[in-house]
Amino acid sequence: MEKNEPAEPSSRKTQAFPLAQIFPKTPRNNWLWKNGFSSIASEIKVRIHSDLEECYFLWDSFSSNDSLFNLWEFRLAWFKGYRYQPFFYTLYFKEKPVALLPLWFNSQDKRYEWFGGTWPEDNYFFAQDKKFIPLLLKLAPKPSYLNAIVGDNLDIEIFKELKSDTPKYIFKLNGIKNIDELLHSLKKKHRHHLRYYYKKFNELNPRIEILDGDQSSRLVDLRKLSIIGIERKDESVYRKKERMLTFEKIYKNQGRYKILTFFVFIQNHLVVYDVIALYKNNFYILTGASDIQRFPGIGVYITYVEFKKAIQLGAKMIDCMQEDYHWKHKYFFPQPMWKFEKM
Repeated sequence: MEKNEPAEPSSRKTQAFPLAQIFPKTPRNNWLWKNGFSSIASEIKVRIHSDLEECYFLWDSFSSNDSLFNLWEFRLAWFKGYRYQPFFYTLYFKEKPVALLPLWFNSQDKRYEWFGGTWPEDNYFFAQDKKFIPLLLKLAPKPSYLNAIVGDNLDIEIFKELKSDTPKYIFKLNGIKNIDELLHSLKKKHRHHLRYYYKKFNELNPRIEILDGDQSSRLVDLRKLSIIGIERKDESVYRKKERMLTFEKIYKNQGRYKILTFFVFIQNHLVVYDVIALYKNNFYILTGASDIQRFPGIGVYITYVEFKKAIQLGAKMIDCMQEDYHWKHKYFFPQPMWKFEKM
């Protein structure tokens, strides 16, 4: 499975539920029978897959793979870290899968989430035809919390079921050839901060290492540094073995995507550890930690360094992910995201 070798899901392993059995023809279910499903409902069945090989095949069949977060091997890293049971709610029409809601059950928070949890972004509803999406939402079990949904091409009827989520922060680099052009697209005071801290820390003769490949053996350094002072708000997550194992697998599952690890040393002390993913000319700032206690402003410095590297690599977009943490709005631009909740 990890080598992208699909196997057909076995109908023998999962029970099929006729749609008419789940949503019988009653006044309460008029939404279904009046929305064009009456003529095909008898041929629609629902299966819930939990076998990982079956889940792989379904994901691989539906995913556009247009984002790092849509890759099976990236989601699989989160499964390997947390081991929450998958529940892939699948609509079959004439025995062929036509729509998919890929979930797992978070046994700690006692709720259903996207397969891979709340951390991966760029989520969307897997459906061969948009008409099946309302049906997926009706099938979603309680309680469900599905975050970081991309709103592109969703019908107004779907938006009525969604709520605004916290935006993600991105920087589109199309046409930007150097760091000066990038800086001039920012507000004056933010340009000043980037230049000021870049100059300030360069005067300390930092040693910058940008390494590709599997650096998972050095994740212990990320853990130590995150305990000192992490800029990503959740300073305790890297004390958890599940998060450490997840990022070990993210390193090891490289192939279609590539990981760059940024290390910054000042006087032989590690002061920055950042994990970057490269996929389809996009530059994803996944996670990191900085010693902001002893070196205030070091986070601004590494932002400048990563901007320069992204431009050098010819990236078309930098994705800094969700949550502002009181700084992203200064250097990136918000992109709306959506969420679906059923409690």
